[in-house]
Formats: sequence, C-alpha cells, structure tokens
Amino acid sequence: MKLVKLSLLVAAALAAQACGGADGTPGTDGKDGPAGKPGEAPSPDDDSTLGLVTPSKGILDREVEVSIGGNGTSFTEGAKPSFGPGIEVLEVTTSTPSLINAKIRIGKDAAVGPRTVTVGDLKAEKAFSVIPAINVVGAGGKAEVEQGGFIQFAIENNDTRAFDPNAFQLEAGDLLDLGSQASGPQAATAFALAAPLAKAGGSQVSVVNLDASGKPRVSFLSASDALQVKARAATPFNLGAGTEESFASPTDTKLFKLTSPANAAAIVDYQIEVAADGTAIPVAFVFGTGGGKDDRVGQVLPARNQFTGQFSPPPYDLHVALPVAAGASATDHYVVVADLGGKAGASAKITATRAAAMVANESSAAHGADAPQLVGAVTSAAGQVLTANLGVVTEVDAYRFNVEADAKLQLSVTSEADLEVILTKNPTVFEDPPGTPAANRQVLGYLYPGKQFAAQRVLTAPVGVTEVYAVVLSDSQGTVRTGKYTLGMRKLP
Repeated sequence: MKLVKLSLLVAAALAAQACGGADGTPGTDGKDGPAGKPGEAPSPDDDSTLGLVTPSKGILDREVEVSIGGNGTSFTEGAKPSFGPGIEVLEVTTSTPSLINAKIRIGKDAAVGPRTVTVGDLKAEKAFSVIPAINVVGAGGKAEVEQGGFIQFAIENNDTRAFDPNAFQLEAGDLLDLGSQASGPQAATAFALAAPLAKAGGSQVSVVNLDASGKPRVSFLSASDALQVKARAATPFNLGAGTEESFASPTDTKLFKLTSPANAAAIVDYQIEVAADGTAIPVAFVFGTGGGKDDRVGQVLPARNQFTGQFSPPPYDLHVALPVAAGASATDHYVVVADLGGKAGASAKITATRAAAMVANESSAAHGADAPQLVGAVTSAAGQVLTANLGVVTEVDAYRFNVEADAKLQLSVTSEADLEVILTKNPTVFEDPPGTPAANRQVLGYLYPGKQFAAQRVLTAPVGVTEVYAVVLSDSQGTVRTGKYTLGMRKLP
C-alpha cells in the first residue's frame, strides 16, 4: 500500500510539471492572534518520600534486618537501598510498593554516626545510625594513654548479646592486657599497658567472648578511634649508672631504651632494686626492636605467695637478663618499669649493664646428653651466646661450658618455644634424688623460657666445678613445643 501511494504522489508531481501554467501571486500574511497567558510551572507528578527505617540503628560488625517504609512510593523488585560506605546490602525483598526489607552487614571499620538512607532518587536524611558495640570510658570520659604507659578504663556494652565473665578477653591494638575482666553482662573494666612503639593516634578496642577451646565466639567493637595513644620518647640508658626513679601515681611508668650495636654479641641485664624500707612493688616489661605488643621478650616482678596472692616484702633485686646475638643490624630494647604498690612517691633503682660475649652456633652433629657440644669458656672478660633450634619434640640438646670454679654464673634464655632448660654439673642428671646433701647436688637450677618470656637464673654461690652443662628440652607442660632459642651465660662480677 505504501508503494502505491508513493507512486501516485510521484505521478501527480510529474503531471504538474507537464502542465506548464504560470505561478499565481502570493497571498497576504494573516494577522497575529492574541498573546497567550504566561507559562506555569508543571504540577509535581511524584509526591513519594521515604519514611520510617526500622530498626533505626545497627552495631559495628553485625548483620541486621531493616525495614524501609515509603509514602506514595512504587517500589518494584530490584529496588535496592544504600546505607553509605561500610555497610553492605546482602539481601533485598520488596514486600509491597511502599515497603522494602533488607538484610545488611555493618563492617568493622564503618564510621560511627547517622546515615542517610537512599532508594534510587529518594532519600531519608539521618534515618539510620551506626553505633559501636561497646563504649570505652576513661578518666574524664576519654581513654588516653602514652606509649609505654598504663591505662584503666570502663567498658559499656551496647549490644543485646552479653559479656561472658568466664570467657572474656581484651584486644586493643598494641595494648597488653594486664587483667581486664567483665563484671557482668553489660559492664567490664580494662587494665592494660601500651607497647613502647604502639601506633600513635586513635585505635579500636574489642572484647571477645571465647568458646571452650579458647577461640573467639562473639566480638564487641568500639568506634575506630575510641582509644587515643600519645607519642612518647624513651629515655636512653646510661650503662652501669643506676637511676633512682619515683612514681607519682599508680599508673605512672618509666620508659627506657638501650641500643646494642650490630655484629656484637652480648648479655644485657636490666636490674630493678628496692631497699628494705621501700614501698614500691616494681614490675618491668622488656620489648624487642619492634617495640610492639608481640615484641615483648621478658618481664619480672616480685615473688608472690601462692595461697594469698600477696607479694613478698622488700628488699627486691630483680633482673631481666637477655642474650643478644650478633646480627646485621642493631638490637633495641625498650624497658617499661612501673610500681604496683599504689603509693605515690614510691621509688626504685633501675640499672642496665651489657657484658661482651663470644658467639657460638649449634652444631649439626648430634649433641644430646651423652655427647654435649662444647660451647667455650665463660670468663670475667666475656660470656657466651649460643643460637640454636629445637627441631622436634623428642630432641634433647646439651651444651658444655668451661668456667672457673669460684665463678657465680648467670644463665639467660630467650625462645620461640616453651622450653625447659636444666643447668647441671652432669648432663645426664636432670633431677637430684630427694634428700641429696647440698655438696652432692648436681642440678644447679631450672629455667622455663617461652615466647615473650625470657628466663634467667643467677647462682648465688660459686659453681664449685670447672665444667657446667645446659640441657635444653621441650617443656611437657607447654603449648609451643619446638622452635629457635638463644642461650647466654656469663660470669657475674
């Protein structure tokens, strides 16, 4: 049909051209019509808005189901709400043209505070808020601590899930938990030490309920900046020169630093003394080069009565001795000293010494109790530092040191594994029979080092022989049964 009409039009045009008549004169223009009325703004054709968001808040690191109601809306399948950064929309169901149900996941690092909820072009300002599972409340309301400092703060639970007082653990960046505990389902108290090189600025605090195996079961997170860490400069040690330090408050700490040069093995000893009439109950923590929570290599505090829990009275002469192996770079130690006595003005004397040492490496040949490896001589001029590895649980490593019979010795051990180290006069004797006279005893002492817990033993009397042995084996009570270790021995002045 279209082709027929087109052909007729073409034919008519050709016929008009064939007639050859003259054109007529143009007609006159018509008059303009009356002016029209001014234009009006178009009437809105969409009065739809977002209404109530229920619930109106959600907790960090949680999933929550949210209903979003609309007025005059026409929600269809596929309409997806947005809650802003840090909140993931997992599922969406359009129940009616005016109701959406969404399952959302609030991230651990989501910003705390009110959120604008959007569905397409529709917005509901400040309709949903992200809140932390816990509030952290320190002195004056703020939780602030210096690097290498103590801090105590309250923890308030905003979650419907309860704290478990019997399975409660604190995690707070580079804070070392020193006895935090839940007092009930909604409240807890934290007491912690900030590592010497804890990251300055705001950080997040979390507490965890643990299951029967010790694994996290439920975590409760604070706002990302709930804890504020302030930078602090450590005081360099002046080797051999003791300094008397006074503690102004129960949370006052002293922070020191000692750098041992590269390629120089040594045995370093940090000593804390309190006189018999002193009131301080000192505690010392030593951290390695990284200065973080996981870089702790040793600590010491006075002995406690195992029944009453009370500390033995002063005087105190406490030591953290550490062997330092030679390496390509310098070794830093950060030492934090505090007073647990709680009396303002209590003091303690703090001294660092460093003794030179020779370097030995573990032999590849078998060196059990029946064939100990000779390490070398321990003299007044130099000690010995040995680096080794306990490869299997059943392994027993034995080492022989040549000493002076009148020497008082100090043995120190750092280890990745939980070890038992026996200092003995006979490498095959690990325990003296009950009732053995002192003059006939072979065992000089035991040490139990582990990760973050160096061990040291000082003999208070001359060793009485010219050869002593250190026997290293896996601690049957430990959890990490194998790993590298460093053993140091020196003669005390």
